[in-house]
Amino acid sequence: MVAFHSFWSEPNRCRNGGEVLFPDFEQLTAILSALEWQRHNGPIRMVTDTAGLEFFEKSGLRGFWNQMVPELDALQGKIDPIAFWAAGKLYALQTMTLPCVMLDTDLIIWENIDERLEADVVAAHPEPLNPGTYPDPSGFRFRDDYVFPKTWNTALPAANTAFLFIRDPAFRDFYVSEAYRFMKYLRVENLDPVQSMCFAEQRLLPMCVEEAGRTLSYLMLPEQISQQQFITHTWGYKQLFRANRDARKFFCARCVRRIISDFPEEAKKLNDCRDLKQYYVEETQKIPEEKERKIQ
Repeated sequence: MVAFHSFWSEPNRCRNGGEVLFPDFEQLTAILSALEWQRHNGPIRMVTDTAGLEFFEKSGLRGFWNQMVPELDALQGKIDPIAFWAAGKLYALQTMTLPCVMLDTDLIIWENIDERLEADVVAAHPEPLNPGTYPDPSGFRFRDDYVFPKTWNTALPAANTAFLFIRDPAFRDFYVSEAYRFMKYLRVENLDPVQSMCFAEQRLLPMCVEEAGRTLSYLMLPEQISQQQFITHTWGYKQLFRANRDARKFFCARCVRRIISDFPEEAKKLNDCRDLKQYYVEETQKIPEEKERKIQ
């Protein structure tokens, strides 16, 4: 099964004074996500833009994906990058041959998933309609003559799209067009960007599935999210890693050890990664020491 990551650098650059920032812990999660996908499921593409591609090349990261393409330059000036910071994922989805999997760079899948892809659409897990994240559609203000479809079932739980499998192009086109229609006409003044993006991407999805007469299933249920054997999703830990240097270093070292263990040849590429070389050197130096202790 073909998958893709996406990295739309424009929201990143808007928040960081024009600079692309992709911290070491996020780089390592993305690398593990790509390598584990290739190991268990198939090839994976990185869909980015020109600035993102330049960052990956200068950082030494490009070689961990089967292909890296700057398709997201087409979004420049068309979508508000702050209100709709994940819109690049949906544009990237349009560039793919289906069926395929849309995969976030902070999600690692440790097993083959073929048997879990029986529905027309498969998302990561359902999410309850917490009004802080998913307000009622009546709370949004739209431009021009946009009207939220009254026949759509707004009681459906949202669908987390850190993982998203779509089987057929007709539904993909319908879902993406509705998401972009929502983004195009939504007034973004004084808007919470979490609410606007999550609604467009994750709450609209189940409504579109029902409207199109397709089937929807999930890789896991909410009570299984904390189980790490099948999936690891680091979304909730990013603030911790940004605030706590020790936790960040511990996590990065652990990721590098896992890459060395599971992918010894690919791990050598870390020595050429600007932000990751230090961890690779430290961990490879520990290996002879650990072997010596075992002998003693």
